Amino acid sequence: MIRQRDPYQYVLVLFVLTLFVFGGLLMPRVAGATEAEAITENISLQPSSLPEQPTDLVGAACVIRHGKKMIMVSEVISQKLSIPGGYIDNRDPASVTAQREAKEETGLDVDVVQLLQYRDRAAIFACVTKQPILVAERPDNFQRHDVASWHAQHFGSEIKKVYLMSPLVLADGEYRYSGDLEYLYQWMQATPESDVVFFTDLSAHANRLHQAELPVIQAFQAWGKALPEAARTILESLMWLMNLPGEYWFVFLLIVAVASLQGPVAMLQLVAAAVMAILLSTWLKDVLHSPRPFYLIPDLQNGEAYGYGFPSGHTLLATVIWGMLWLRFCATRSWHRAKAGLLFLVVLVLGQAMARVWYGVHFISDTLAAILIGILLLVACARLITPETIRGKSIWLGITVLTGIAAGMTQLPQHTYLFAVSLGVFLSLDALPKRTLNLSVTRHFLVATCLLLGAGGIAYGSMKLANASSVSPIILSLRAVGAFLLALWLVAGSSVLLRLLAEPEPKQ
Repeated sequence: MIRQRDPYQYVLVLFVLTLFVFGGLLMPRVAGATEAEAITENISLQPSSLPEQPTDLVGAACVIRHGKKMIMVSEVISQKLSIPGGYIDNRDPASVTAQREAKEETGLDVDVVQLLQYRDRAAIFACVTKQPILVAERPDNFQRHDVASWHAQHFGSEIKKVYLMSPLVLADGEYRYSGDLEYLYQWMQATPESDVVFFTDLSAHANRLHQAELPVIQAFQAWGKALPEAARTILESLMWLMNLPGEYWFVFLLIVAVASLQGPVAMLQLVAAAVMAILLSTWLKDVLHSPRPFYLIPDLQNGEAYGYGFPSGHTLLATVIWGMLWLRFCATRSWHRAKAGLLFLVVLVLGQAMARVWYGVHFISDTLAAILIGILLLVACARLITPETIRGKSIWLGITVLTGIAAGMTQLPQHTYLFAVSLGVFLSLDALPKRTLNLSVTRHFLVATCLLLGAGGIAYGSMKLANASSVSPIILSLRAVGAFLLALWLVAGSSVLLRLLAEPEPKQ
């Protein structure tokens, strides 16, 4: 007789883990609110007309100005812009909070000059930097100048980028607190000016390895840009194609295709490998704090990226994903097929690495290290994530616990989403088909279409709900719920669809 495990053990473990994760996420540090959440009445900017400090004050923010531009931060959780600021901790004065948050989010040491305004439960201060602000001379496509901020404490975890920009160029819905838009220019005008130093090259601040790599990257990009127009167009198109396997949306489409054609078990192998690759790369980035090439030389930027650079997450993910597909479709087949597939795998992975260097978002060492780490992770996945083990709850319980602990300790939004995905997979394992299912080509296509439509609806709904809020914990929770439902739909939804559309089981 086979002894069944008590399901309540799993429920208890996951309940405790969920409390641990979301308890940490609701702490002020992760909330990362840059101002108080409620925005209401218009108050004069004259200090003499300011009311007494509210007793329920919860947040403070800094206005930092140079000319007709001001410092703004692009947030990871809300994916919108705001001025630097956050929650008041440990009963600190509001001015101390504004000073601390400016340092943590932008890396700038500031003096708080004066109180500009109370915005319900937030205090808005005029601040002046103690040293000149290092600003990239080259503006981006939106005429924003990047501020050298990769050394800031919350860079990459809460803050994507720091800009020096005009508040007048903000697009609709781009600023986190829409009610503040009419005051931003007034606040900026009432703030004393901070000094700025524009730079084109900070390579002297890099380590020796990066200093040696930067001329190689510059030469590579210069060679590509010097090609005839037709050849340059082909090169840029090739780099775009090679870069796709590291993009999350492309990996998602691959997972849907595998679920539709090979079934949910094969899909689970790919999902588990992708989760581990993303978890490892984001954790290493958060620990090592290695800058990207275009942070040091802005002219190298040909593509978008944020956070730290080592290792290359795109390259690591591509190595693991293509490697898992090679193991499934080539490695166990004929020797010639295995060799041809391995050659194709090498081309794709090296192409991915080359594309990241071409875009100026990674050093060569970032990509080579990512390939090595990806190979080691692939070997581990090949041994642990087999078609037999991936159906069991034990391995997914382990992945869920691992991602949950990572989310609670690092408090990175990416780790919260990985925990939500792992939990969604774990809770939907009972829906997996018990037998091999046979479908026609048309029905495979129908399964893929239904999966994409359902996933699109979940993603759109969670995005709309998250964009409607300005409260960081709520935004993070809504996005995590969306990731959870997406995983639930991919596993349970694909299983149900395949069973409904499968050919009848032959009678004995």
